[in-house]
Amino acid sequence: MFALYPILVLASLLMTLLAWTLAPALAAVADDSGNLPRGLRWFQTFDATLDAGWQDGYLDASWGTTPLRRFLARVWWLYRNPAYGWDYVPLGVPFEAAAWRVLRYVERADLVLFIAIGRGGTFNVYYHGRWGMAKLGWKAWNRWDGIGWNATAWAGYAHIPLCFTVNPFKRITLAAAADH
Repeated sequence: MFALYPILVLASLLMTLLAWTLAPALAAVADDSGNLPRGLRWFQTFDATLDAGWQDGYLDASWGTTPLRRFLARVWWLYRNPAYGWDYVPLGVPFEAAAWRVLRYVERADLVLFIAIGRGGTFNVYYHGRWGMAKLGWKAWNRWDGIGWNATAWAGYAHIPLCFTVNPFKRITLAAAADH
């Protein structure tokens, strides 16, 4: 999988571009519960509806009060989480805790670093520090609670999604670290 990772990232990026392009049309065909039709579910998050933005506190709850505001909130959610289902199933990998080994884990006010390897060439690097944020590999850190593979947030989900995020602007600054 390690050698295949760049190709999978390219596929993910292409699907992301498609998802961003289609976001208004996708939001328009969502049902009353905020789910896309079955054939389009690759474009929504596997663990939430398109209404999670305003229902789960990412946006103010008033974004769900009128059909237009709800539509706009759904478009925003699709821009925030484009083609997430695609990264979860076809590009993701089944998660078995016994198949993963944490090589490094650091969590303090100025740095979060998680490096793990799994069977078959899977890996995960999560870095959040003074140089920004990077999420590479497959999201094993979402299963890690700091002590072991016990994180309950994804209990019931069999896969971990592919990830490729590099953000030099989402940094932990010395001032922010001092506030902790």
